[in-house]
Amino acid sequence: MSTPTGQAQQQGQRTAPLPSDPAELEKLSRAQQNQLASSVAALKDRVAPKNVAQRTVADVKEKARGAVLTPEGQPRTERIAAIGAGVAGLVALLALRGARRRKRRGRREVEKAAERGRKRS
Repeated sequence: MSTPTGQAQQQGQRTAPLPSDPAELEKLSRAQQNQLASSVAALKDRVAPKNVAQRTVADVKEKARGAVLTPEGQPRTERIAAIGAGVAGLVALLALRGARRRKRRGRREVEKAAERGRKRS
């Protein structure tokens, strides 16, 4: 079993010699426990899903702002126009797709009605 001093020396770190007084040793041990507990709490807070999600949302919002605003806060009209054109194109594409579907559906209904008429005759 290696000692804390031995582990530090293996890792190339210099440490102060451990105190021989039990009270001082206990004080040092508590200080290290508190430091470790603080580090663990900070890591736990950093990787908590809720906090990660909040940081991610904040990052995305900041990138979106940067895409449409200059550092001075002025709108970047060329980018806003490009985004608007893209959205308009997408809307037009979806409208065309919907019109084609309605047209096909109408043809199918006419064909089904004609088929029913033929069966009756």
